[in-house]
Amino acid sequence: MDRLFSFKNCMLILVFTSMLSCNLDDGNTLPIPETTLADNIISDPELSSLAAALERVNFISTFQGSTKYTILAPTNSAFSNFLSAKGYATLNDVPLEDLTQLLLNHVILGQVDSTPLVNLQRNYLQTLADGPDIGSKLSLYFDAVNGLIFNGISTVTQADLLAANGIMHKVNAVIELPTIATFVANDLNFETLKTALDLAAPFSDITDAIEESGPYTLFAPIEHAFENLLATNNDWEMISDLDETFLAQVLEHHVVNGNFRLSEISFGSSLPTLEGDEITFQNNDGNLEITDGSGNEGSIVGIQDIQASNGVIHGLVNNVLLPDLMN
Repeated sequence: MDRLFSFKNCMLILVFTSMLSCNLDDGNTLPIPETTLADNIISDPELSSLAAALERVNFISTFQGSTKYTILAPTNSAFSNFLSAKGYATLNDVPLEDLTQLLLNHVILGQVDSTPLVNLQRNYLQTLADGPDIGSKLSLYFDAVNGLIFNGISTVTQADLLAANGIMHKVNAVIELPTIATFVANDLNFETLKTALDLAAPFSDITDAIEESGPYTLFAPIEHAFENLLATNNDWEMISDLDETFLAQVLEHHVVNGNFRLSEISFGSSLPTLEGDEITFQNNDGNLEITDGSGNEGSIVGIQDIQASNGVIHGLVNNVLLPDLMN
């Protein structure tokens, strides 16, 4: 079967750091400092906890090299709040591998200043933290409409601190590893989906599953897809008008076990959903489309590979998948 390689209808494109890297030494902007990222962190009294954390996982030398990185630098108060919330007395109490991945979730390969993020307003970056599959890296959602906020919890307090080998942005909260639920809760494309999950929570374990377990693959309907669903029934003006049991079955029909990035899905293949019915993947002029359990064709996957720690999200741009409720 053909492998899936390209999509022409992507409505949301993950931001590649190479597109955002900027040449700050062109004669028209500020000169690049001689100090490295590591130098700047070590010398800043507000970042002594970050310096200690980097020292513990042996990352100091990494940020003294020539490779350019972007670091989202939690302040001392951010680390203090994190440790208190997690029940740790000191950074040394955090398991080493957990601390390593936590720090990598604050690092982006390449130099990304705040200007292109503000221009894009809302989108995704990719950190160096590991996803559930070999080679996968965690996504990072940013909202720059009113300030610059990452994953809905961490706000930039001081941006664009240049170094010879990259750039640093101070943030006021430690950015924990995101779950599928993190992105559903914060990405405005999934606002109605979040409401639907809340409504279905008493009738299904799906809400807890995408927060606490996995890995799963969520085919997530965006706002337009839910609008099209509501338009099929005159009694449905908003998502709360749907029967909660039916809604729970519909939502479970969008989740499959396993972390399937789009490059791992073959045209013509099928996967069983948590609801029980299978969904089938089809090729339509190079685009991935899904046939749902009721036999409805043409659900377009237009958003791809939003990688969380417990699975991956692909956005459905036109339709909500419906299970076969007759079986």
